[in-house]
Amino acid sequence: MRRSKSYFHVSVGNLNLDIVTYVRKPLEPDESLIADALEIRPGGAAANYAVAASWFGHRAALISSISNQPLSMSALKAVSEKGVVTTYVKIVEDVPGMVIIMVYPDGNRSMIRYPGANQSLTPSDIPLDLLKEANVLHMASVNPALACEIASVAEKYVPLVSYDPGGFVSTARSKVLKTLKHVDILFLNKHEAHVITEGSVNRLETLNVELIVLKLGGKGALAINRDKAWYSRAEPVEKPVDTTGSGDAFNALFNATYIETGSVEKALKYATAAGALKASCRSSFICGDKRVFRKQLMKTTVEPLSGSISNVVTE
Repeated sequence: MRRSKSYFHVSVGNLNLDIVTYVRKPLEPDESLIADALEIRPGGAAANYAVAASWFGHRAALISSISNQPLSMSALKAVSEKGVVTTYVKIVEDVPGMVIIMVYPDGNRSMIRYPGANQSLTPSDIPLDLLKEANVLHMASVNPALACEIASVAEKYVPLVSYDPGGFVSTARSKVLKTLKHVDILFLNKHEAHVITEGSVNRLETLNVELIVLKLGGKGALAINRDKAWYSRAEPVEKPVDTTGSGDAFNALFNATYIETGSVEKALKYATAAGALKASCRSSFICGDKRVFRKQLMKTTVEPLSGSISNVVTE
């Protein structure tokens, strides 16, 4: 598991305060629940990605805009302590970006987001010299208008540009599609795949992007590279307790393995294993040691996709 520190990721997007409650079931209208536990911890897709890339053994820098309030500064320190370069994070006088998360007994969760200080991020906050140094630029839940502007510059200098638009697929679909011409890898979940293809997931192959990676939670993941597709699935070696950040760890290890090897199959295997490992602990960051990760890799399979994309997505 020793990696080369020569690979450098720049992760652009949110650093949030995650307010996490562990509850026994989803809320019904007018219902009140007592949580089994509550945590306030650092999170945000871009921060989670950067931590996972650093955990894997690559260098990573976070570019974000955060509040100057003490809890946000504490979250920034926590990211830095994970080995991530945080000197490019912009600090502004605003309300912190926050996410209220309800985690259920099977580890799945529901989220309510408040962007706060994250909205102050601009293209000028990304130094050109940093892009020239990067091997990977990843944009996580970044407004597509901003992502398009960043990616149009980054594609000239960065070997691998990836984008996980998150909820913006639903609120700004046309702008997400416009951004794809500047992107090498598009990461989506099941819901986002249905929205971006207007309900026909077999049309994913026609999108204007080199590689599409579709995350299906406990059902595994798909990678689609023009006329080829692969399917992966992990048998968890430890019980899932919190899937918060699993998709971000997945993205980081996919990119890290792909930039190292050029193999979609190997990248998909490492990514799926990372997502399963992250789900095994109560944290928004990836956790666990490399010994457990190696065990998870042994319990993760990748094979060429047989049948249509829609069959896997809807099963």
